[in-house]
Amino acid sequence: MKSVSTQQRSGPEFEGVSFVLAEDGHEIPLRHWPVEHPKALVHIAHGMSEHSGCYADTAARLNAAGYAVMAHDHRCHGLSVPIEALGEISDTQHWEAVCADMRSVNRYGKSIYPDAPWVLLGHSMGSFISLAFAERHSQNIDALILQGSNYEAPWFTWSAHWFAKFECWRQGENSRSPIIHALTFGKFAKAFGTDNTSYNWLSRDNTFVQRYTNDPLCGITCSNGFWRDFLVGLSRTQRMSNLRKIRNDLPVYSFAGSKDPVGNDGINVAILDDKLETAGLIDVTMKIYEDARHDLFNETNKDEVYEDLLSWLDDTLLRVAQPACELKPQQEPTAWLAGNG
Repeated sequence: MKSVSTQQRSGPEFEGVSFVLAEDGHEIPLRHWPVEHPKALVHIAHGMSEHSGCYADTAARLNAAGYAVMAHDHRCHGLSVPIEALGEISDTQHWEAVCADMRSVNRYGKSIYPDAPWVLLGHSMGSFISLAFAERHSQNIDALILQGSNYEAPWFTWSAHWFAKFECWRQGENSRSPIIHALTFGKFAKAFGTDNTSYNWLSRDNTFVQRYTNDPLCGITCSNGFWRDFLVGLSRTQRMSNLRKIRNDLPVYSFAGSKDPVGNDGINVAILDDKLETAGLIDVTMKIYEDARHDLFNETNKDEVYEDLLSWLDDTLLRVAQPACELKPQQEPTAWLAGNG
């Protein structure tokens, strides 16, 4: 197995970080919070404009309840690129590469915990990536958790992709369109009467909002090319023909805030759950938290959120007799950890 060199990766931001080699040679930053004899391994897929390090508190909660945790940085996020390149894509098929990275981490995690059930937990953008993974590899996961998700009609996201494509032509692939920002993060902020640079839409907890604001790896503005590829991927992921590819007995738990602008105040989360059930899934659970905003793991009622999550996990895993089967690679996996963690 190849190792990934970690020379030139020094500094406190790399503490506890190792790297997994992706199928195309990309080095995936990975954080691992282990426990002995875990009930399951929870793989966290973070959201847009944040990184895996944001989930240290979540990992601590899950560890205390007996769950091992892994989280990696998606491409053009976190420590996957130099800070000046955050939000810029370097792949001609960025969405496909991001989904393939999920597979690489899945293979690595199963090599560490071959007998543990595998739980995939995606937040926001990470929920869409997790859903795409489930459409391709639902036999390799035992439960799917979607936090702060959303549903948009595929025709809408496909149309939006054409606007992002136009902005790529007008400004350049790695430029940042102020129009795209105004229609997304700016719109979310204005839902709470703040200017379009505020992050109050994430949480009612001002301490968390300030911590997020001060984190140089959070709040990044993604490029036109990123939005183009993301919207294409989202459109395909939420097509009914692809939702039907998920095995029908996969347990799914989705939760969101009633004041989350990403999910249209919970309305679109309910639509997503309905679409999953229409696709044939028989074990779908939804929870909407009154007055909560987007980032429920950092909300003022986070204790309640964690209690409900752990209760669902414990109950669900009691019904999982055997962990999902090992992912069968098309070729031998290249790589695994080398690093500081």
